[in-house]
Amino acid sequence: MYYGNWSTQNKSLPGVYVRYRGEGAVPSVAGDRGTAALPFTFPWLEEQKVIELTASEAVALAARYGSDALLIQEMAKNASKLLIYRLNKGVAATATVGIFTATARYSGTYGNRISVSIVEAVEPEGSFHVITWLDAEEVERQTVAAASELQDNDYVTFAAGSGSLAAAAGVKLTGGTDGTVANSDHTDALTAFESREFDALACPFDDSAVKTLYTAWARRMITEDGVYPQVVVPDASGVDFEAVISVKNGVYLEDGTHVDKAAACAYIAGATAACALSGSLTNAAYIGAVDVDTRYTRSQRDTLSKSGQLVFLPPTAGNNTVTIEKDINTLTVFGAGKTYALSKNKVIRTLYTLNRDVIRIAGRYYQGKEPNNENGRSKLKAAILARLRELEGLAALQNVVPESVEVLKGDLIDSAVVNLAVQPVDVVETFYTSVTVEG
Repeated sequence: MYYGNWSTQNKSLPGVYVRYRGEGAVPSVAGDRGTAALPFTFPWLEEQKVIELTASEAVALAARYGSDALLIQEMAKNASKLLIYRLNKGVAATATVGIFTATARYSGTYGNRISVSIVEAVEPEGSFHVITWLDAEEVERQTVAAASELQDNDYVTFAAGSGSLAAAAGVKLTGGTDGTVANSDHTDALTAFESREFDALACPFDDSAVKTLYTAWARRMITEDGVYPQVVVPDASGVDFEAVISVKNGVYLEDGTHVDKAAACAYIAGATAACALSGSLTNAAYIGAVDVDTRYTRSQRDTLSKSGQLVFLPPTAGNNTVTIEKDINTLTVFGAGKTYALSKNKVIRTLYTLNRDVIRIAGRYYQGKEPNNENGRSKLKAAILARLRELEGLAALQNVVPESVEVLKGDLIDSAVVNLAVQPVDVVETFYTSVTVEG
């Protein structure tokens, strides 16, 4: 089934096409959230493939790989599911161990930390222990009588030669390289992510050409393909698009680790993906952060906010945590269907989630199943209206009435038009206080 946006009723492919327009009040959203996507460079793991991790799996991976997995660590602080994609592909480390060859399962310098030893076994007679080591840690052991019996493990693959096994001290694998990343690798990653559903994608690269690639992809996903993630990039200027969030500064963690603005995109993508539709990241704490790397004056922050930059604030006397000043995206020019409300990520999260909900409802339960008559269209209207009321109960929408949904016959015998008029709910961010002094 095809999804996408529409401006005229000219689609030739069956599908669910959605159009949103800002008219003072803005459309909005709901559904399961919490999935974030991360293209990154790494010295290990399967190359150039989307790998799905639960939050607990991501935390365990980050613990194993330490500073190399900083991006995964930061994203996993909030996201419930991660889609990761290793961009780089280099050379796999290898070594000849007696009569067989051991090759690292994946390319990368991590493979140079692997070694393989052969130890004569007491029993069964004539057998040997073939042990795989990561640094000084034994990670796998198998007992075989011949090299042909060796089974590949999570760290190495084996290729047996001719002859008999013999004891051998630990032989270190060498020659592993991480490889480099070209723009085409980023394009391949984004293409791979297109077939997956997620809420936010991090671009942890502070390179102008790469950032342009990601922001252009976000714009195409929204305006042409009807796929609705938000993309988080570091220090982007002139983007002016509600699907793109720009992170201006970075933070320091409790252990002294510097998370620069590019790496902080992973955190914001995870937090954006996980944020409840009733909530906002405005004034939300950055988990584990104790300071920011760049402090801005009030005047500077005002300018940055008006230019669509998300800024981290340092701890204060009244608040000893690093916080997000304002949960905004890069939309800064309003008019022609682009209202101020669309610059608020709470509204966008609602909008994009609602879009997916409409697609699910229409595609799963009505497309090809219900007649295109008043009765069939009224069923679809009732289902969508029920979802809007759920969102109203979550404080994502307000003032939902039956007239909020309109399902009409389209220009062709097999088409229908869904019109939604919804009011999103934002959080209170600004307080204006009047004090009257009497006496």
